Amino acid sequence: MVSGIKSKGPVSVVFIFRRKRSTFSLSLLTHRGIYVPGLTKRLPMTETKPCQFCSPHLTVIKARNEYWYARWDRFPASKGHMLVIPFRHVQNCFDTIPEEHSTLFEVLDAAKKIIDEKYAPDGYNVGFNAGSVAGQGVMHCHVHVIPRYHGDTDNPHGGVRSVVRKWEH
Repeated sequence: MVSGIKSKGPVSVVFIFRRKRSTFSLSLLTHRGIYVPGLTKRLPMTETKPCQFCSPHLTVIKARNEYWYARWDRFPASKGHMLVIPFRHVQNCFDTIPEEHSTLFEVLDAAKKIIDEKYAPDGYNVGFNAGSVAGQGVMHCHVHVIPRYHGDTDNPHGGVRSVVRKWEH
């Protein structure tokens, strides 16, 4: 592993180069101490403001591994709603790489444990929206961990099917 530090004013970025199976990957450690594995270049942003999930402050991270972090949802659907988000900017879960696929449940399980200990819910909905037509509002992959409670809806039968209009087979 080779690393170097570049500093420009109050912001420092640490570059970490790793050799893995005869290839090199570049990872960044930002001035906030966030380890970002993956790509050597950033994906172009279509929004004029920076992505709210790309550089999380350490104080919002409740669980993490090398590829993912969990945080409380700022606009919760229920008490204890958390998001599990990759550090690398990708639009949705279908765009994640195999290493991200294989490590997602480590952080999902950690998020569930945190919610269980704090709120003791009766069940969960876990999922993601892929694309604006599916309701994705932030175009950075994120998985919702939504605790459910007895009596939080009149008829929970069918789960997410109640959100999608009936269609003919």
